[in-house]
Amino acid sequence: MIEKYDLAVTWYRCTRCRTPIEVPSDSFYRFSGAEDPAFWCPTCEDMPQAAIVGTPAADLPPELQLPNGFVLRSVPSAEPGDVSSWNVLFRPYSKRSFLRQYRAWLALKSDCPICALESDVSVRAKFDPEIQRYSAEIETTISDICAGAPCQFLARKALQHEEVQCTALRALCDTRGKFGLCQTGDEAMLLQQYVVLTGDEHFPMLIPQVSILRGARRADFLCFVPVSRFQYQKVAVLVDRPGKDAKVITDEDAAYGLEGFVVKRIVIDPTDGLSYFNRARGLCLWLQAL
Repeated sequence: MIEKYDLAVTWYRCTRCRTPIEVPSDSFYRFSGAEDPAFWCPTCEDMPQAAIVGTPAADLPPELQLPNGFVLRSVPSAEPGDVSSWNVLFRPYSKRSFLRQYRAWLALKSDCPICALESDVSVRAKFDPEIQRYSAEIETTISDICAGAPCQFLARKALQHEEVQCTALRALCDTRGKFGLCQTGDEAMLLQQYVVLTGDEHFPMLIPQVSILRGARRADFLCFVPVSRFQYQKVAVLVDRPGKDAKVITDEDAAYGLEGFVVKRIVIDPTDGLSYFNRARGLCLWLQAL
């Protein structure tokens, strides 16, 4: 998803015909009205009645309250000397932003082991195959090493189910431990497989048990999916077992919808033969298609 995180456009949608309207921009472009010259709907062949896609990045919550007193900021706090490399490393509520802050929180707990993660950003000139010359454009490479091997949380991309070796991921998904943030075993298993499946891609984090709706609910997971550099789709991922009351589902969906969340439900049915890995893969594909 790195291409979406770095996409310098603002997306709107024509409310008459649902055609996407792309506006190249260096910051979020605010639609100024029906006569805005930056907008034209090719389907209607008219100025669109435009609605923003998702939520402006500036309107995302600056921090989230998770269980056990863990407060997650959209990105970790940076020192002035970090800015150049951290602009490459961290995105709002991404896996990497979450892991940096979760490891720092674990480090404050004297009885919790933490992984020895080392991240490095290298920059090099890009070779243009069309002109067979190096160009002025640069490309970056991120290396994430933990105990001499690629970090399972950030750098390894599993093609099938694999056992979790990452210390931080095990602590995060330990439903009986002091530092676990998942409420149920279903949530923990889904999160484990989502993390190892997405590997070294910049991917939004499945953030467990976030207090939302002014403290009235804790979503199983929240996810802030990039639409472009300047806007995100807010998603509530809810993990259910078969037989949940239909009225409860309707009321939950309505409550999340009022706060601008798209709801994705994952039903864990032991009789359907699907593994947690397959369910996580289906979720990844759904998020990529938003």
